[in-house]
Amino acid sequence: MLIELAALGSGDANENPSREQAAGPIELLTRIPTKWRQRHADDALLALARAWPVLPHESRRLALALGRDRWLHAARSLAEENDADARIAVLSLGMDTADPGLGKIVCRLLRDEEQRVRQLADEVVLRMGLRPLRAIPSEVLGEHYARIANTPVIAFPADPDVLELERSVLLRAVADAAWGFAAHRCRSPLIVTLLLMDHPWANRMEREISTRMRRLLSQRNHPSHAPLRSVLKRTDCPLLRERALRWLSIDAISSAALDRLRVAESGVEHRLVLERSALALRPKRGVKLGTVSSPRLRTTSAGMLPEPARWNEYSERARVGIITLDALLGDDDVTRRGRIEPALADASVLVRLRASSLCPAIDLADYIFDHDPSVARHAAFRWSTLGIEAPRVDSPACVSRIKLCDLSTRSPHAQVRGFAIDERARLSVTDPHHPASRLRARRAYESDPSGTIRILRDRLAIPASCVDTITMIRMLGIEKRFELDLIGLLQNEHTDHRARASAVAALSRVDTNAARYVLSESVQSGDDRTRANAIELAPMPADSLIEFRDDPHHRVRANAIRRVIDTCVETDQKLAHDASGSLIELLGDPRPMHRLAGAWVAQRVVTNGSRDRLGARWSPIIAQLEELAATDENPVLRERATRCIHRLSEEIRAASTRSQTGASDVA
Repeated sequence: MLIELAALGSGDANENPSREQAAGPIELLTRIPTKWRQRHADDALLALARAWPVLPHESRRLALALGRDRWLHAARSLAEENDADARIAVLSLGMDTADPGLGKIVCRLLRDEEQRVRQLADEVVLRMGLRPLRAIPSEVLGEHYARIANTPVIAFPADPDVLELERSVLLRAVADAAWGFAAHRCRSPLIVTLLLMDHPWANRMEREISTRMRRLLSQRNHPSHAPLRSVLKRTDCPLLRERALRWLSIDAISSAALDRLRVAESGVEHRLVLERSALALRPKRGVKLGTVSSPRLRTTSAGMLPEPARWNEYSERARVGIITLDALLGDDDVTRRGRIEPALADASVLVRLRASSLCPAIDLADYIFDHDPSVARHAAFRWSTLGIEAPRVDSPACVSRIKLCDLSTRSPHAQVRGFAIDERARLSVTDPHHPASRLRARRAYESDPSGTIRILRDRLAIPASCVDTITMIRMLGIEKRFELDLIGLLQNEHTDHRARASAVAALSRVDTNAARYVLSESVQSGDDRTRANAIELAPMPADSLIEFRDDPHHRVRANAIRRVIDTCVETDQKLAHDASGSLIELLGDPRPMHRLAGAWVAQRVVTNGSRDRLGARWSPIIAQLEELAATDENPVLRERATRCIHRLSEEIRAASTRSQTGASDVA
């Protein structure tokens, strides 16, 4: 009956007929029943509102159809009454409808003198504030808050656009209640504020209100700030742990946010933070997380990161987050290695790549052998000593790294093989063909001469590395320290011919009787390369050298002819004449390698300054070179002969220019 009586005023509420003149007495008398119905309809609606807690569910839904504006007006009237039951009825109406239009009334009742009213108002604020979050998964809000947000409502018939505007009024009222916590001491406005301040609002007014809510985080001395920190740390809502990671960069609340992050009560809380781990890459957040050290995380899932046994329960993005946050925490290497150890066998390339970027250096060797080229390449680059100081040559770490380099040279990935070769050169002191190894050898010899010599001497005893070691000794200029070793190599019949030839070249820089004697014996060696080096470097008189001008090997002949011409062209014309004749024969030899050796000799002894000393041999040599440059079948020989002729032409032209300039100066 009350609903029917209240409905009598619904049809006349919007009737405002326009009149051009005042109503007459008769008309006024005839409108008395209408005014009576309207007055009693409003009283009936007010009675319904006062009795709302005891209305049946069907009656409540029917009563709300009387009009939203009328109900809001009735609620405002009841909220001003002194009767606590009337105010509780208003709050019950707000609990059932969760209408944002009642937001200001409910937030004002948070300061009510009656304890029952304040408690119920606290619950209604939470109910209204969580309503916009009902689309969020229940596991994210937590069981308690998800149940509140998803409880069905008995909605007023209203335009959605109007409700959107009214929601801004509700948010403003909640923000005011959060800033005024000292006046009511209710937690719901703080909880709603924490949950809604980072919500992605589409309305400009709502975004402005959320900005005002967020300003409360940095107000360290405000009375509402201490309870806000307490709510952030102790509220059982997984979403707040993700919010704590966001607010870690705000100094005023960072300590409370860090306390909230230290402990996760469920896998959902872990997942929310891990999937937002990119936020921790900001340096300010990273510094805060670096203060967390908790070795117990290896055996429990209640810490900041989940235990390794639950690795596969999380998504790929969350597993990447475990690695990211693990690198920022201040734990020891043993704890960190144990926590991200499952990443080595993870099926995701992205996870393994991230692990190779942030894992301890001791684990990089395992990622170098990954089947994915990007993971292996990144691990190899990070493992290398490029840009940093390598370990000492004689240290176990250096030996271990060299062994791993040798294994990595057999990698299926080309870039990893390249890294391994370069890294081995940076670690080794016996690779003369790589500039990094040569630099390494020089620095090692400067810092530890005896240790470097011991290493090189050990490498000399290995046939596979003997030649390179001798070359490195020559580059370092320390042949004197290895005189006995070089002599032993030359006198050993089982020494490789290349090593013997290199030993001859190195021993030629040692000025001792023993070295000279061994070099003179090497002139008669059966190996052509060794004999050629000895002819080129051994201290021998010219009359002994000229005997080798008819040697069957082109290098021996070329070295003997060059040395005789260089040493005898001014002292012994006869020997120089004979050597020049041998050079002409060498240039005209039918064998290509002998002609090439002759061109090599001509490049070194035939100059514009030696023209007078060579005498009659000059023209035949030049003619032979011109013929080789023009007609020889060997392109290398043609190029060498051509270069020799061009050099001579430039020297002659430069000498002619100087002579003409000198004559003009004299004139």
